[in-house]
Amino acid sequence: MMNGYNKADALAYILPRIDRKGHKALSFLIDQLIDQAIDADMAFMHATGVIDANGDAGDNYYDDDEAFEYMVEALATQNNFDPDMAVKVGSLIDDYMELQQEYLEQAGLVDWE
Repeated sequence: MMNGYNKADALAYILPRIDRKGHKALSFLIDQLIDQAIDADMAFMHATGVIDANGDAGDNYYDDDEAFEYMVEALATQNNFDPDMAVKVGSLIDDYMELQQEYLEQAGLVDWE
């Protein structure tokens, strides 16, 4: 987990801002999927060296495209989704990534150097 990152705060920020009407096929799973997306996002950042073992900034940059693919694949596998549902999850992940970025900025956890 990223130092200073509070998953409960992130969920409290992100979940009310998700356009649930835009994800009707996933509506009953959105809260669970966003929770899983945060875990997958953190796993991706650790695996790619964006965050080190201590949760501090690592040596590598966050690649949005790679992170997106990693999260969609992780959630599709974790929930046993077929390719059609994986596409729908991709749309949700798009929204998540935008809102996660907003959360990180307002929480002072990202620094644009």
